[in-house]
Amino acid sequence: MTIETLRHFFAWAAVINYAMLILWFALHLGTHGWLVGLSQRFFSVSAENYDSISLKAMFFFKLSIWLFFIGPYLALRIMG
Repeated sequence: MTIETLRHFFAWAAVINYAMLILWFALHLGTHGWLVGLSQRFFSVSAENYDSISLKAMFFFKLSIWLFFIGPYLALRIMG
């Protein structure tokens, strides 16, 4: 496996994961009331707690994308 192949892998993985993050955010905005009602029914979570958990999870996912995909991509880009 060459550096070029790894660089393409990390670049496409970052793009795909960012697309999933944007889709998650759009679904969060578009179906917020329904998702809050669903979480209240199954887990008895308040709307404020649901928002807090959801936004923290989005932040963790974004941080993971930077740590596991964009960071190695940039390192490979610098290497050659």
